Amino acid sequence: MPDTPENIPPPTTSDIDLAYADLVIHGVLFPVAIWITWKHGKAGMVCWPIFASYFVMRFIADIYQIVNQHEPNIPGGVSIFTSAGSIACLTLSLIGVIYEANNIVPDRSNRFVNTFMLGFTHLVNTAGIGIATYGGSPSAKTSDGVVSSMINKVGNCLMIFVILVVFIWWIWTTNRILVASTHPNWAAGTVMLLAAGIGLPFQFIRLVHSLTYAFERELAMDPVMGVFATKLILIFLTQLAVVLCLVAGGWLSKDHGERAYQGLQRNVSAEPFRASRVPEPYV
Repeated sequence: MPDTPENIPPPTTSDIDLAYADLVIHGVLFPVAIWITWKHGKAGMVCWPIFASYFVMRFIADIYQIVNQHEPNIPGGVSIFTSAGSIACLTLSLIGVIYEANNIVPDRSNRFVNTFMLGFTHLVNTAGIGIATYGGSPSAKTSDGVVSSMINKVGNCLMIFVILVVFIWWIWTTNRILVASTHPNWAAGTVMLLAAGIGLPFQFIRLVHSLTYAFERELAMDPVMGVFATKLILIFLTQLAVVLCLVAGGWLSKDHGERAYQGLQRNVSAEPFRASRVPEPYV
């Protein structure tokens, strides 16, 4: 007999406990994320506000599951929206960190590339998440239970493509910034790139899980109805690892504007007869 909402069990106790843990952890980290967003200011506008939005997604997902813990454990509009939103926010946050690192340790020859990469990755990632969300939405009219298996696969492939492009961009940016060790923002830029470099593999694992589930519709891999190990290891822990990397990187680099100002002041003090000229070796 086919499964219907009436004969599908509610979430397990482990699922609810995981939702509580997720809610508490992100509740503790959320004020830190807001503080980091404020400290990075204008330079981090394409990263940290998006990162803070990720926490809102998790709050909605966890509270919804806790409130509906006695209802059938099936994918719904809220779970689909928050899952897609969480993936999108973390990918865009990693992109934003690399973009900010390029901006605080600038190079004339890098401006066009930096702007192009930001726009290109945002556009393709948004298209990918939108296509995958639409194609992977539940549907009783198809044999595989989704609106369009092919569209779902295309969307997930686009998201994997974006993360690979971002990794190449990260390598190129890291090679450029590592040689600019005299710039006052070098330490902050290096920390942000380190955070992105550690976080990218975890986000890649998260996206590979989604891609695998798009091609192999195994119930055990389902992010909502799957086994607990899938939810714990491939979703919760991978996303938490990315979050912790971004929090650490954002916190340790939050004063880059002050460091740049102090570095400029030291340059001026060392050369009083040239104080009227603002040096621009990296602009």
